[in-house]
Formats: sequence, structure tokens, C-alpha cells
Amino acid sequence: MSELNELISEREKLQAELSEIETLSEEGRNRILEAVNNQRWYFFRNKPKVILDKLTGLLWANLDYFPYNKPPNGKNIFTNEAIPAFSDSGFTGWTAPSYDEFYFMVGAKSTRPVTLGTFPFCKGKENMPLMNHNGYWLCRDGGLWFDTYSSSDRRIYEIERKSDKYGYCLIPCNNKLIINNPDYAKNVAPSNKIYSENERAQFTLDLFTKNELWPKFDDGGITELYGKIYVRKPEIENRLQELNEQIKPLQAVRVLSSEFDYTAMLSAYDLSAIDSSVIKYFQALRKWTDALMSMIEVYEREKEETISRSNTITLQLSKKYKDSSELSDAENELLRERTAFFRRKLSLGMNTVKTKILAVKQQADELEERIDSTDSLTELAAIAREERACFALAAENTARIIMNALLKIEFFESHSEFVTNAVKILSEWTENYRVFKTTYRNDLEKTCNDDGIDKDIWESWYSDWEGLRLEIERKLQPVIEWGLKGDTAVNESADLSIPEQIITVLEGYKKSADKFFLEERKGIYQKFAFAPGGKLQEKFEAESMLYKCALKFQSDLQRIIFSCTSPADRIFILNWADSLLDIHIDEILTFVADKGLDKISGEILDDFAKLKQKNYDVFLSDAKAYGEELSRREKQYNSLMFRMRSDLAKGEVK
Repeated sequence: MSELNELISEREKLQAELSEIETLSEEGRNRILEAVNNQRWYFFRNKPKVILDKLTGLLWANLDYFPYNKPPNGKNIFTNEAIPAFSDSGFTGWTAPSYDEFYFMVGAKSTRPVTLGTFPFCKGKENMPLMNHNGYWLCRDGGLWFDTYSSSDRRIYEIERKSDKYGYCLIPCNNKLIINNPDYAKNVAPSNKIYSENERAQFTLDLFTKNELWPKFDDGGITELYGKIYVRKPEIENRLQELNEQIKPLQAVRVLSSEFDYTAMLSAYDLSAIDSSVIKYFQALRKWTDALMSMIEVYEREKEETISRSNTITLQLSKKYKDSSELSDAENELLRERTAFFRRKLSLGMNTVKTKILAVKQQADELEERIDSTDSLTELAAIAREERACFALAAENTARIIMNALLKIEFFESHSEFVTNAVKILSEWTENYRVFKTTYRNDLEKTCNDDGIDKDIWESWYSDWEGLRLEIERKLQPVIEWGLKGDTAVNESADLSIPEQIITVLEGYKKSADKFFLEERKGIYQKFAFAPGGKLQEKFEAESMLYKCALKFQSDLQRIIFSCTSPADRIFILNWADSLLDIHIDEILTFVADKGLDKISGEILDDFAKLKQKNYDVFLSDAKAYGEELSRREKQYNSLMFRMRSDLAKGEVK
């Protein structure tokens, strides 16, 4: 765990450093390109024995390191076969320069014009250009060596024609950087008409970066900037990759998850010895809780973004629900429990978990303090005899506390969209219910008062409406709770999850009920107000209309039910909707019983009651059969309602 923490801490520091460098990259690259445009010769921090000519891409020996005037084997001249390897320069393939390479390098007047810089080791006159040396500087051409003492002509000599009294000096060059890029010199030439100034500089910058060279610029600040972007950044990226490879196996064993096997940690403890010694017991508890707290700390860093997003979402649920005087006890209880449920289910912070773990550690510390504070063997014996949970049980309980919290976090990670929508739905439904209790009630009262409908009449309608709305409201939390379990089948072709689809259908049922009581209920009353048996006919008509709303709700659910692949999901939806499908049948039966309408045919009432004896689950494997059964029951309901209302119309019931 300690190793894991150290690696993660190093990774976090490197990630922070990398982030800072990345903010410099774009502007810094442009500054580096500008510096490249203004400089020809480059020494290198990581290759001090060579220098580079930007205009040719050739490497040259740094004469501060290369023995330019000391031929090997004690001789006075360099020979073609005896050019030193200069292997400690970091490059192989060194050779003597050609005449043109040599003269372009020193920038002699007899060569083409050179616009950028002078060779760093040009310290003498024109005919003695390098290092104030009075001898010859040798060049190659087809195995022949050229005397470069005079810049006025090319005098060709074979090595053998020169005696040892003339000293031959050599500065080797190397084309390794451009051997696969023969057009480099043409691409970077100041006279190039194809590429822009920055594009020409980019060819040189690529030469540096691809060969892992750290050039020294005339401006030291640019050198440091280059080091950050092109040296330090790759180092950090490589180290981060190494760290991730090192961290991964450690996390596989020690990082918390809902599948974390605490018994692997527990196997490192001698349970028998711990339970037989109070001292070993509190020491083991302290070690165990410290390990868990370290793991929680790592986990919180890893899941910081997830926990932060969750806390933002659930902040609106943090306030304790306050009962409203406008709501009944049952309504307040419903909204109170709904708010508490979401707060319990969606609060992802680990503070409660850490508090419980630290409480265990505190008890271990207190046990040690009690032992340290006594010199009495009798008191020690009393402490040893005290009842306390065995260490394995204490460890298992702390692991259970942690894993329960992790389950919520992992669920939120994989269902964050549903959780977000669920919280939004909760807020909207709660607010809408308050509107129903105030605005909608006032609207119903006003429209009835305008038509002279008595208060006791419209209040009885609102009471019916209230009962239906409360039953609909009670259905919201169970379907969300079902969705929060995360094991519902997903319909990939749908925009919404199955629980969200159900809530949408439930919302439609709620709106159709609201529309009925606000816009249609008064008309039914007025239709039968002066008809014989009008009150009874009015009630049956109203319930028939509401039953149509329920049937529409059930029909909409049918599509969702048969989009589920799991029989368990289908059965849940059917059972969940059951009471809403029965509510209007129950209302009719209760109404008949309350009114003492015992002269209605007993056969009709029996058949009506049998409508509740649904067996839709028999048809859950066949959408067509389910739909046919739903249609059959609708016809049966309508038929029974017609027969009951016929009895009333015939005057059989007074």
C-alpha cells in the first residue's frame, strides 16, 4: 500500500508538471522556431563533443574535444586509413570533409556567400582560419587529400608527397543525421522559395527532436524552453507510462472496488494469536484500519471527479424535508420518504465511511491507553475478559461498510445519466404536486363557482382526484428504485432507459387525469344534473371516462413490457401497475356498496368483481395474446357498465 501511494503521488506530480508544460507548448514552439531561424551553429547539452551546421545538417567535431593536431600512432600526418573513430562522441561514421564542405563550413571568401554565423572555431586569418593553426587542414576527394592552406586555389597532393615536417590537421564531419534526408540542405536554404521561414526552421527542429538532441541557443531562455518541451516532456510521458505499468498490478490487489476481497488482506493476520492477546488485538485493529484508510485515500483521488459530480447533483437533496400545511399527513409522509430515499441512495461521499473506520481505530487507541494507564494485573485481567468482537468479524464489518459505499459510486459511474434524470424527475414531480394542491384546486374551484356548482360537489370531485393523484405519486419511487438497482434490461434502440420510459407513461396518465378533472368532470355533472338517477349515472359516466385513461396507460405499458427481454422485468412492470389498473373497478364496487344499490343484478356485480382476477402474466410471452386479452377486458368492462346503467335507467334502482 505504501509503495502504491508513493507511485501514485509521483504520478500526480508528473501529471501536474506535464500539464504546465503543455500550456507552454504552442507559444513555446513558435518562439523556438523563431530562434532556429536566427542561428546557424549549435552545440548540444547532451552531446558536447559535436556541433551542427543548420544549413547542411552535417555534424562536426567540437575542436575543444577532438585532437585535431595530433595524428594517431605518433605520426605527423593523418592518413585516410587512420581517421580516428571519435566513437565517444555518440555517433559513428566520421570522415574527413570534402573541399566544398570544408570551405562552406569556414565561410571562406572563395566559396558561395554564407549568411548565418561564423564557424565557432574560426580564430585566425582567412588563410589560417581554424584555431590559429599554421599547418594544413586536410580534405578528401576520391582518396586524395587537399591542402587548404591557401584559399586562392585548390592544390591537390597525395599524402605520400608531403613529408612529416608539415603538420596535417583534421576536423572530421558526419552526415548521419541527413543520410536518409538528402534534400535537407535544399529545404532549409534561406533562398528556398517553396517553404516559409517557419517551415524551413521546422526541418531543423525535426532533426533535433528525432535524434534526441538538446541544442544550445544563443538565448539561454530558449534553451531552457526547448528542454521543457522536447526533452523533459518526453521524459515525463515515458515515466508516466512506466508508473502506470507499475501501478496497475498493485491496484489489482490493493485498490478498492465493490469486488474487493478483504480476505486476501486478512490472510496476513494470525487470527488466533490476535484474539488471544488484547495487545495484539488493538495493534492489529490499528494496522487494519490504517491500511483501509490509505486505500480509501487512493480511491478518493481516483474517483474524485465522479464523487464531485455526484455531490453536485445531490446537493439539492441535502435539505431535510419540511412538512407542508397544504398537504395531508399521507402526502407529507410520501414526499418525506421520497426525499430521504434519494438522499440515502445517491450520497456518494466517503466521509461517513471514514468516520466509522476511524471510530474502530479510536476504540483500539482507547484500549491501548487503558492498558498503558494501569499497573494492576487484576485490571489487566479484567480488560482481557471483556467481551469484544473477534478480529475477523471487526475486519469483515469494516470491509462491508466500505463495499456498500463503493457499490453506490460504481453504480453512479455506469448510470450517471439515469441518476441525473431521476433527481430531475423527483424535483419536477414534487413541484407539480404542490401545484396540484394549490393552483389546480383553485382552478377547479373557480370554474365551478362560475357555473354555480355547489362547493360540496366540486370538493367531492377534488377528493376523488386527490385519491387518484396520490396513488399515481406512490408509483414514482418504486420504479426509480427498481432502475437504481441497475439490473434492468436495456433497450439499445430506445433513447430512454426502461424505467424512464415507464415514468414517461406514468406522467401521461397523470396528465390525462388532471385534464379530465379540470376540463371534463364539470360537463359530465351538467349532463346528468336533472336526469332521473342522475347522480348515479354521473358517477358511472365519470368512472368510465377515467377507466379509459387507465386503459390508455395500460396500452402504453404493453409496448414497454414487450421491449423487455427479461421475464422478471415484465413481471415487475405488471405487478407495479396492478393497483392503478384496479383503482377504477374498486371505486365502482365501493360506490355501489356505499349507496346500497343492492338491487343491481348480483350477477353483474360478481362479473364486475372478477375483472380484478387478472391473469395477464399468462400472456407475457406473447404480445399479440396480451393485447387481445387487454381488449377483451375493456369490452367486458364497458358491457358491465352499460348493463348497470341500463338497470338504473329502467328504474330498477331508485
